[in-house]
Amino acid sequence: MSRTASVPEPLTPPAWLAEVPLAHRGLHDDERPENSLEAFEAAAAAGYGVELDVHLSRDGVPVVVHDPELGRISDHDAKVNELTVDELQQVRLGRTPAHVPTLADALERLADVPVMVEIKQSNLRANKLEQVTAGLLDGHPGPWCVASFNPASVRWFRRNRPDAIRVLTAGPLDGVDLPGPVKRRLAALSDLDRVAPHAVSYDLDALPTPATDRWREAGGLLVTWTAVGEEGLARARRLADNVIFEHVRP
Repeated sequence: MSRTASVPEPLTPPAWLAEVPLAHRGLHDDERPENSLEAFEAAAAAGYGVELDVHLSRDGVPVVVHDPELGRISDHDAKVNELTVDELQQVRLGRTPAHVPTLADALERLADVPVMVEIKQSNLRANKLEQVTAGLLDGHPGPWCVASFNPASVRWFRRNRPDAIRVLTAGPLDGVDLPGPVKRRLAALSDLDRVAPHAVSYDLDALPTPATDRWREAGGLLVTWTAVGEEGLARARRLADNVIFEHVRP
């Protein structure tokens, strides 16, 4: 059993993180695949922020894709880290012309809207992914935050980019590649004091929890993922301060 987490005094998040709904992997549909430049441009045009995911290519470039493998989103079954960025940009998403974009290209399309960059890192020691992502975000003119299920990634930003807006992503995490004890600590928000997040992003299906209730009672900002459809959106509005959404318009 994970110990009951104490709640440190929450940091003050930027207003946009509470006010601007975030399109999950962009505003995607059959014509605009998830995590594509087309989906990001559609979200920005509609006035939403964007939540996106980053992995490293074989040659060390941050690319925007959710899964570590390509099979779910394309006809290619390779792992993301087995292909160079040039090879990944030849991978077509679904039956569309869209391709796997670099983080740099995505940020260029999102200069005027908030962006939540989720670090997809299962290694419990932060490495090059955090470093090169931070280097790109250092020069990004628009509002942004970093998020991760991995406490090591969030701690890396706390130590190395203390001004970065940090979000701890949490929940039961049944499908996440992390050790069981780490998952239990995340579900209970047991690492708030170590990662010092500006917000917590928690699985909507698991809300409410005692841990998230304590966080909000202490003044912490709670974002929830992923609201799908009007019913999910209504539930998110009851239980959290902001929402990551798809297939619905807040």
